[in-house]
Amino acid sequence: MNYITIGRFTLPADLLAAFAAIFIGALIYRAREKKSIGDWYWNSFFIYIAIYKLSYAVLNFKMFLDTPFSLLYFNGGTEGQILAFAGISIYLYLISRKKENLVFVPEYLPGYFLFFLLYWTGLFAFSEDFIAAGVQAILFIVFAGIYFKRMELNTEYAILFLMVEALILSLFSDLLAVENLLIFALGIYLIMFQRFKKEDAQH
Repeated sequence: MNYITIGRFTLPADLLAAFAAIFIGALIYRAREKKSIGDWYWNSFFIYIAIYKLSYAVLNFKMFLDTPFSLLYFNGGTEGQILAFAGISIYLYLISRKKENLVFVPEYLPGYFLFFLLYWTGLFAFSEDFIAAGVQAILFIVFAGIYFKRMELNTEYAILFLMVEALILSLFSDLLAVENLLIFALGIYLIMFQRFKKEDAQH
């Protein structure tokens, strides 16, 4: 894992990339929609962080009891990531069942791509892999162009973006890393989710 030093603090590059992506993604959404993105976007992020961190205490209960402050420095690892992504999936499913929240369902996929395309761009940049960051940035610009032209992000487009992203990661990173596979799994889940919701609305 790469680390970035800011003043007296040293932070993991993936954490910085995630924070940058969450805020820039929300700003881009606001620029297009002229309104703030829904609470689901922020809540999903905080659910991930909370489960990922707190799962350490559950998975390493004895060590946590002996040294409670270890929670500040450690996380749930691979198991924690799996639980965190499962938590996001369950959360998005549950809030979509509320009639007043149906309006947010079409935002799921654009929000997903805004966040993760920015995240990978930032992660490559913070890792000083500037060729990969440049290629990743081109993919994000293509997506942003489609997004601002208000073209429908249908299943075919969404799968195409996932496939191109998989190609980029296979060239410049570890496509089969657990965190990457979980991100793709969440994307496929949201594609299927949006498709089923659309079919339900048509009946």
